[in-house]
Amino acid sequence: MSNPTALSLDRLLLEVLHVIFYHIDIPDILQVRRVSRYLNEATRYRKVWADAYRTAEFVRPPGPFPSQSMQDLEKALITSFRIHKKFGHRVGTAHAKRQTFQSREFRYNGMLHDARLVFGQFLVVAFQDEIRCYDLTLDESSGARIIYRPTHGILRSFHCVSAIDVEGRPFTCVTLSEGTEEMWRISVYLLNAGEQSELTLDLLHQFEHSMFIVKAVDLGPRVIAIQGVVGQDFNADWRLIVLDVHTRTQFILPSFTLASQTKMTELGLDDCNKPMCISTSTHLILANSFYSRAAGWHAFFQAFTLPTPHTHSHLTLASTPLTPSHHGVIPDIQVGGTLLRDTVLDSSTQDALITIYVDMYEPSRPRTPLPRYGTLRLSTTHVARDHEAGTIAFQPLGRLIHPPFYPHRPCFSGTSRVFYLTEKGSKWIIAALEYDLFGRDSGATKTTRYLHALRFPNPFDQVIMDYDPYAGQICLHTTAGGSAIKVFDFSQVDTWPTADEI
Repeated sequence: MSNPTALSLDRLLLEVLHVIFYHIDIPDILQVRRVSRYLNEATRYRKVWADAYRTAEFVRPPGPFPSQSMQDLEKALITSFRIHKKFGHRVGTAHAKRQTFQSREFRYNGMLHDARLVFGQFLVVAFQDEIRCYDLTLDESSGARIIYRPTHGILRSFHCVSAIDVEGRPFTCVTLSEGTEEMWRISVYLLNAGEQSELTLDLLHQFEHSMFIVKAVDLGPRVIAIQGVVGQDFNADWRLIVLDVHTRTQFILPSFTLASQTKMTELGLDDCNKPMCISTSTHLILANSFYSRAAGWHAFFQAFTLPTPHTHSHLTLASTPLTPSHHGVIPDIQVGGTLLRDTVLDSSTQDALITIYVDMYEPSRPRTPLPRYGTLRLSTTHVARDHEAGTIAFQPLGRLIHPPFYPHRPCFSGTSRVFYLTEKGSKWIIAALEYDLFGRDSGATKTTRYLHALRFPNPFDQVIMDYDPYAGQICLHTTAGGSAIKVFDFSQVDTWPTADEI
């Protein structure tokens, strides 16, 4: 006979159950949910999934944030756990089986600009005459929705970039350049997902220019920065349009080219890279690398402190001039891309720390690259520092085992984690690493590279357009048998795909 006084889970208080849930894995929580109605309800508290989010040992999106509901946290954790389980089986091992995984193919005709994955649900494809959107959650027969057609000539450039704002909400901006030979119109839109899961474009800013050519677009938690040159000449003056997408404020900056040119002239310029931009929730940093035979590689930095955001009740853009708050010339490094973009505040010095990826060069061997990542320290007034307030110092953190092949392709950073795309032999690799700026666990700076990285063949007729490691999606452009966009979903299979399946 059963003992009526025996303790069962159904008899425990919610507070006790939540302590138990804190110490078990995601699959166990889901199994407990199936035992009884009471236990089912006990698992549907935000605290349960927020604790699971903090203690999970697998890669998951940044969080938890106050804006994320219980459903948001649960969905993100379950998806991340599935991807983690797939990454645990390597191709060629005894666990790997030949199995078809979920994929979609979208064939097209016309001039393709770019294709981007948005919100883990949509594929946005830009052509010369229109922008199409595919809902990846619908069946194969669902066609594309046209979300934009140029009204001012033809579409000349398309940039779609995503970020996570300071409250943890994902958002996406689209920058379009359209026009004729005489006049171009540059427009900045906020990409929104409506109640019916339809994407719409909300105009943020628009201007016309006869000479401005967009070269790169950067998006941080607050600011979208549009870089371009005035004129067809590559050595022309670089300009920057900086827009706070949440408060609809435009920041007016001095010409970066003129400021960096002075530093270059002092050292004797022989070669120069194009300026780059890094934006965080608190700072905007401009970098320009240049080389001289006498001094080797140098990087010139300017940082601008972003003002506290104040939401405007009107839609008219307010303009706010900014002046550099920090500056510095750092020898023996070349800015290799904005791979790492994370900012924290050193509580002991009140200095802002911003991690970036660079190519380092040893002074004794100026032509031997040492790919590393490190920290830009934007110092405040502090007597004990070895540099003056308002200057920028660089602190190396470590070395990437496989340097990023495309530093400008999307990366997903947050919670001290970053994914990046690289190449080894005939394989593409999507790798990830974690970094701890303060060495909280060991007392020294800690770096960890994930052992399970996604590897797949790199045939000559396929090019990676985009990838989303949190949704487990990869977007490829292929020319085999005609032009097409392929989207692979690695979160819906039980094992790794074999090489032949890709």
